[in-house]
Amino acid sequence: MEKKKIWLSITGRTKHREGMEDVIELVTQGELYRKSNSDYIIYDETEVSGLEGTTTTLEIDRQKMSIMRLGSTNSHMTFETGKKKFNTYTTPYGDMVMSIYTRNLAVDYDKDDQPVDIRVDYNVEIQGLMETTNELNIHVKQ
Repeated sequence: MEKKKIWLSITGRTKHREGMEDVIELVTQGELYRKSNSDYIIYDETEVSGLEGTTTTLEIDRQKMSIMRLGSTNSHMTFETGKKKFNTYTTPYGDMVMSIYTRNLAVDYDKDDQPVDIRVDYNVEIQGLMETTNELNIHVKQ
């Protein structure tokens, strides 16, 4: 299992029910490795994402992707096209139930079968308190 140093360009767009829109753009260094049939990308969050002190791990395979966060924020989100998943979102203020409906997940691979572009369109609902439409675009450069 060889870990490669990579650069990640991450853009997250969140549209709130009330019409407000948030965009986060982050460029950071990370690591990429393959284990079994999945690719893993690991990086540390920064104050730009509001998750400073958190390590994020992406587990990517052909059909689904999971985002696991450990540290100041703990969460586990799974994205699979056309499926609704329920997760517990742990915050300093307590745990909340979050549902994620993935409208589309697309992963492009390069000639060496490494993920280079990941796009996820999904809806999030947190305990009926908040509902958002989201896009996540991740570009991987070696």
